Amino acid sequence: RVARLASALTEVCRAAGLAASFPTVGTLMGMYLGDGDVPVDFAEAKTTDEAAYARFFHAMLAEGVAMAPGAYEAIFVGAAHDDAVIDQIIEAASVAARVAADG
Repeated sequence: RVARLASALTEVCRAAGLAASFPTVGTLMGMYLGDGDVPVDFAEAKTTDEAAYARFFHAMLAEGVAMAPGAYEAIFVGAAHDDAVIDQIIEAASVAARVAADG
C-alpha cells in the first residue's frame, strides 16, 4: 500500500510541476518538496520547501484528507488504508499538488 501511494503521489506531483519525493521505509512514508535526491539526514531534509508543504497541507484538508501539519512528519499507511481510501488520497493530492505548485 505504501509503495502504491508513494508512486502515485510522485506521479501527481510531477504532473502538477511540483518537485516532490516520497521515500518509504516499511509502512512509513516521508514527503520531501524540492529538487534533487531524497535527503538522507536532517540537514538535507531542512531544505524542503515548507511554504509549498503548507499549501499542499491546506489543500489536502480542503479535499477532506488530514495530514500532519509539519513538513517533517512521517505519513503512516495502515490497514485501514484500503484501495478506496488510497484512491481518495491520490485524487485529493492531484488537486493539492497543483495548488502547491502554483504558489
